[in-house]
Amino acid sequence: MSRTDLSQSQWDQLQPLLPPEHSGKKGRPYVSHRSVINGILWRLRTGAPWRDLPTRYGPYQTCADRLARWSKRGLWQTILQKLQGQADTKGQLDWQTNCADGSVIRAHQHAAGARHGDGAEATPAKAKTPTEYAADQALGYSQGGFSTKIHLVCDGKGRPLAATISPGQAHESQHLGTSLDKVRVPRNGRGRPRKRPK
Repeated sequence: MSRTDLSQSQWDQLQPLLPPEHSGKKGRPYVSHRSVINGILWRLRTGAPWRDLPTRYGPYQTCADRLARWSKRGLWQTILQKLQGQADTKGQLDWQTNCADGSVIRAHQHAAGARHGDGAEATPAKAKTPTEYAADQALGYSQGGFSTKIHLVCDGKGRPLAATISPGQAHESQHLGTSLDKVRVPRNGRGRPRKRPK
């Protein structure tokens, strides 16, 4: 196990929140969730291309595919909210103050150049300009160049509560309300999710 992989206590907390593991397709061995998540975390931490993923995490295609499928299903957001709810029940979240900030992340100059659809469904009336595609993908031009901005809301101890993305030129104040509205920490039992600090 690498020093940056999930510890046993982290895995014990995360495992019940994941979909059940199965044998996969016939003739193809199934890579465990723990190996795949460690591979995803390695890739996100290093920023290296998927093809450079160490073999101990399994095939890079498996890690990339599971990240994409779980993102599309909203599984990562569900896991985050459940972990937040558990932490709130134990009194580990500080609701005295919330902190919000934004950070610019440089995007590759060709980040918005991907083709969308197969072209058969696109009609001239529905065609989007490259600028419209970039806005849909939260890409924009700031002083540093082509970029995206991440807006993060944390509790008083710096634990993440919600995140939103916007084009790089957007000011944090324009997205503060949207970021705060995304805070939804479920309560143990009945009641509305907690959203606001004291």
